[in-house]
Amino acid sequence: MKKKLSVTSIIVLFTLSACIDLNLNPLSEGSSGNWYSSQQEIEMSVNDFYRTSFITIDDQTWGDDLINRNSTSVVQNGTMTAETGMVATRWENYYKGIARALRLLNNMENARTIGIPEANITQYEGEAYFYLGYAYGMLAFHWGDAILDKVGMTLEEAYKKPRSPKAEVLAFSYECLDKAAERLPTSYPGVQRATKGAALAFKARIALRNGDYETAAKAAKACMDLGVYKLHNNYQDLFTASWSDEWIFFYRGDVTLKVFYWGAGAINSFVPRLPGGWGVMGPSYELVCAYPCIDGKPIDESPLYNPKDYFENRDPRMAMTIVPFATAHNKSVLDGTYNPEDYLWLGYEHSPAPNRTTVYRASDGAQVSNTDSKARAEHATYAGFVFKKYIDESWLENNRTGAPTTYPVLRYGDVLLMYAEAMIELNRCTQEVLDETINKIRQRAYAGSGFEYPRAVIGSQSELRTILRTERFIELAWEGHRYADLIRWRLAEKVYNRPSYFLRRAWSGSASWDGNEATVSAEYRQLIRNWEEGNYPIGGIPEIDENGIADVSYMVNKGYIVVASERKFNAQRDYLWPVPDGDRMINENLDQNPNW
Repeated sequence: MKKKLSVTSIIVLFTLSACIDLNLNPLSEGSSGNWYSSQQEIEMSVNDFYRTSFITIDDQTWGDDLINRNSTSVVQNGTMTAETGMVATRWENYYKGIARALRLLNNMENARTIGIPEANITQYEGEAYFYLGYAYGMLAFHWGDAILDKVGMTLEEAYKKPRSPKAEVLAFSYECLDKAAERLPTSYPGVQRATKGAALAFKARIALRNGDYETAAKAAKACMDLGVYKLHNNYQDLFTASWSDEWIFFYRGDVTLKVFYWGAGAINSFVPRLPGGWGVMGPSYELVCAYPCIDGKPIDESPLYNPKDYFENRDPRMAMTIVPFATAHNKSVLDGTYNPEDYLWLGYEHSPAPNRTTVYRASDGAQVSNTDSKARAEHATYAGFVFKKYIDESWLENNRTGAPTTYPVLRYGDVLLMYAEAMIELNRCTQEVLDETINKIRQRAYAGSGFEYPRAVIGSQSELRTILRTERFIELAWEGHRYADLIRWRLAEKVYNRPSYFLRRAWSGSASWDGNEATVSAEYRQLIRNWEEGNYPIGGIPEIDENGIADVSYMVNKGYIVVASERKFNAQRDYLWPVPDGDRMINENLDQNPNW
């Protein structure tokens, strides 16, 4: 496969070429002067769409698949307001991009007069329509009704324009993405940017997020039928690959240019302490419990689940997403065949066991202080689990300042799941649909595992919905889509009105385990007993609901974990974001969403 440049390359080429004013009023046309007078200027304007300021990435801490020891998020703790900076910035940037896309389209006739080839003009139009469709779709999802500008407003018009109904905003989003798909190629030689497939896939995502299943099904199927994309042959390798035919739209990090995305921009937060990180963020208990057993059943139903060795007999994606370790009741520990080399992570034996003071270092075979355990470090990962997905040795290079990791904003596996979900919600799902979507994804996950994948079979709509929602949770774990899923499924009020959890604290007195329980705190003695009894970091068998979400609150009463922070979600308010106060002060015709 020919190596291609990513969206990052486009962004950097633009940045190094020129600087365009980023402070134009988001709802105004602004002053473009003599801009668009050459093909170079037009291409620089098009390239400017390919930035995370305009095609946004949700914050890692918004979903319930991750726990952060340092802070909570405004979307989870009920502190979002109409003055929240993130809300205002997104609203502003979407409209900046919209204004620029419309100006670009309005200058295409001028482009023809200066001799730019028609093929290039068609591409520029396609990319402008692509952004318009994307931005209006996101505005509809987050705010519902939104200011709808189809032609390019003057500043005076922008100060008076009211919001249009969500249905009209969505209709225009679809129209723009259709125009983009008509104009854009299926691929580019030597560069990755908006394509026909990306336009169709984003249309499917936007339609699904807004409950339009018919449109989502048609757009996802059209993307599938292009024959351009396919699942990467290995799930874990997908997230450390330099190129994949599964990626539809992505951001690629660049060490030389110091441009990084997703966890690769905050490496120490995800790398554990032994390899030099801090272990600030890691998988949540809910995510750990969501992975079914190899028979396809949730852990509260499967006879294969071993609550004292929770990595045993689990969906292979669990050990590809979360760093595995041997529990006190692991078979190899019990029969004396345990080999530390089987549990290496970034050069060290990985064990969060609270009674393991030392672990094996692969580079020289030495035993070193186990700072990834409460035995040696109070600030070892607070939930006992560490992310593996995306991470490889490149995360330790460059003094852990950033890695060239790819963040797939949209990948083919997601398109397959979107198509399956739309057909389930339309009550038109067949076994053929399951086989070409969920079962393909499962087959990929189980390849090389030694186990036959559990084939999803046709059932009732509610049964299929459970399968689909669980599959999205584990397949797309730590990819930034979980918050949007919980919002559109109307599950945020359930999930975000439960606390987040940590392990019990280890220290209130002695600062190291020496094998003598009398010298350590009662809290730490409890941690050791939990481990030895097989209840650390997960204890017992949680109940998994019809959405694939575990209730682990019983573990607090059992003394296995503690409440880390309370979360709060107002169902009468928080499913939509507030219109920023700053814009409402300027435009008296802008109304506010309910209860903000």
